[in-house]
Amino acid sequence: MKPRFFLLPLLVAIVLPSCGSTTSSTSSSTIPDSSVTVIEKTYQPQYTIPSDDDLDTSLSANANDFDAKKVTKLDSPLDGKYFYWLGSSVTYGASSNSVSMVEYLSALTGATCKKDAISGTTLLCDMKSDNTGVKSYVNRLKTSKVFDENQYLDAFICQISTNDCTSERLSKRGEMTASDVFDMEQFDIATTLGAVEYIISYVTTTWDCPVYFYSGSYFSDGTNSAKRENGNPKGSDYATFVSQVKQIADKWNQGTDYHVGVIDMFNDEAFNAVASDKYYSWACNDPIHPRKAGYLQWWTPYIQAYLENELA
Repeated sequence: MKPRFFLLPLLVAIVLPSCGSTTSSTSSSTIPDSSVTVIEKTYQPQYTIPSDDDLDTSLSANANDFDAKKVTKLDSPLDGKYFYWLGSSVTYGASSNSVSMVEYLSALTGATCKKDAISGTTLLCDMKSDNTGVKSYVNRLKTSKVFDENQYLDAFICQISTNDCTSERLSKRGEMTASDVFDMEQFDIATTLGAVEYIISYVTTTWDCPVYFYSGSYFSDGTNSAKRENGNPKGSDYATFVSQVKQIADKWNQGTDYHVGVIDMFNDEAFNAVASDKYYSWACNDPIHPRKAGYLQWWTPYIQAYLENELA
C-alpha cells in the first residue's frame, strides 16, 4: 500500500455575505456550541441560501428549477476527480426525487460521482434483516455493482447513517478497537463501530484512497421537526455516533497508510445557523432529509469546500 501525504481534515463554515439577514435571524432552535476551525473559503459558491425576505416558499424546494442538470459547472480543483459514495436515504435523496449532494457536486465541479445508496440501511451487518444484512453498507461495499475495485479513486465518501442510531439498534453500537488494531478480520461488522473500521480498512486496501465520512446537519431530541427535533433517532444519540466516528478517524490517521476525514455538518454552529427556521422548514422534509434546494444551496457548498481544501 502506498503511503499518502497526510492532510488534516478541515471543517469549513459556509457563511455567505448574502445571508447576513438570515444569520442574524438565526433559528430559535438550540444549536450546539462549536469549536471547529473556521477558515476562509477559497472560492465563491454559485448558490447561496436566500434571506427570509427573498425566500419564495410558493416555489417547491423540489421544483425543476433545482434540478442538477440546470446547474452551471464552476471552475473547481475537483474537476476530473473520481468519487464513490456509500450510504442510505440521505445519500440517495429520499425526499428529493433521488437527487442528493452526489449529483450536485458532480454537476458543479465536473467530478465523477457514483453512489450505492439504499434507504433504511445500516452500516452494521448482522444479517437479521434485509436492511441490516444483505443491504447493509458493509455487504454492499463488497458486492456492489456500482463500485469497481479496479477503478482509481480520489476519495471514498460514506454517510454516517442515522439508521444505526434508532433506539432498537443502540445496543449494537459496539466499541472502537485498540489503537494498534488495523487488521480487517478483527472488526465486528455486526456492530456499528466495527462496521466503520471495517469500511476504512476495506476501502484503503482496495482503492488506496482517502476515506471521508459525512454527517447530516444538526437536530436535537424531541418531536417538533420544524424546530430541528427528532424522536427516533434522537439527536443526542446521533451526536454520540458522530463523535465516535471522529475518534475512529483520529486513530486511523496515526498511521501513514491511512487518511480518514469527517465532514461534520452536525456540529458546525456557523453552518447550522445559516439556515433560518423559515428556510429550514422549506428546504428540508424533516430533520434528516433535505429537499433539492436544501442539498443544492446548503449542504453541497459545505461538502464541496471541504473536499476542495482536502484534495486540491
